[in-house]
Amino acid sequence: MEDKKELLNEIKKLWNSKNLPNFDMDESLLEYLDIKDLQNLKAKILDSFTTLSNEQKEWLAKFRKQ
Repeated sequence: MEDKKELLNEIKKLWNSKNLPNFDMDESLLEYLDIKDLQNLKAKILDSFTTLSNEQKEWLAKFRKQ
């Protein structure tokens, strides 16, 4: 469950770093989500940042799992 909470916090930081409307999810919902669901959501957010500068892309790349 801690891994899920950590991923959720990373997703929130990514979302907020782009000044998008607040992203929030009740942590009690994490029990219904698979870790893969959260990883996929994070990947989709990262992939959607296609108009970023190279410097921003390098910074975001640190969050991708190899």
